[in-house]
Amino acid sequence: DNLGVRLLKRSTRSISLTEDGDALYKQTSGTMDDLSRTVESLRNKNGELRGLIRVTAPADFPTPLLAKVVSEFNHDHPGVRFQIDLTNDPRNLVDDNIDVALRLGFSNALESIEKRLLEVEWEFVVGNQWLEQNGLPNSLSEISEFISPVASLRRFLEVNILAGKALPEAKIEVDNHLLARDLALSGYGVALLPKGLCSDALKAGYAQTVLPDQVLGRTHLNLLFPSRADMVPRVRAFAEYLSGTLGDNKDNFSDD
Repeated sequence: DNLGVRLLKRSTRSISLTEDGDALYKQTSGTMDDLSRTVESLRNKNGELRGLIRVTAPADFPTPLLAKVVSEFNHDHPGVRFQIDLTNDPRNLVDDNIDVALRLGFSNALESIEKRLLEVEWEFVVGNQWLEQNGLPNSLSEISEFISPVASLRRFLEVNILAGKALPEAKIEVDNHLLARDLALSGYGVALLPKGLCSDALKAGYAQTVLPDQVLGRTHLNLLFPSRADMVPRVRAFAEYLSGTLGDNKDNFSDD
């Protein structure tokens, strides 16, 4: 309370130090002068936002958009630092000391607070080279060469995008939508991708969408926090800015 910062993060099963808490802890074994300087450095002065924000997002999240958000926010709040982890491995928000997580479709409601940012549409995409060799498929079963997501995402998409229908057997399995896109455009097979990833190729006529009638649902891009108590001012401000910017750039994920 005296410092105006949060030193610990808690969930129902674990506890960890925040960045500020770790800085204070590391100085407790030093001299009192060291400790005093650390305490003073942690104080929020004049409402200035300062300190580290740890962010995680999917490995294939559009990096130009994320870079724009971080750069513009940092321009307005130069005292804030960032640590960004782009990975498809689920991170434990408390144990891994994550402040903000962007996740597509998945949530961990028992251990986090979740805010829905936007809807994400999906489409089956194939390059012209594959179509010339195999023809236009009229059903999922006619896709002989499918570029499949990993098992966990595959099951999620079957339930939420295809209303329970099974995706075709995998010719190759990848955990990155950008790689799946490039494989599809190179003629390797058909990929199920978030809309927007292939917009340039589709507009240029290098690829086509197929089986639009099979895509019956959408997923959501969600913003997650370990708990409301962990919404320190710098994290809350960044989350609000991130939410607003993604809303303004929803065409990266949807045709709406």
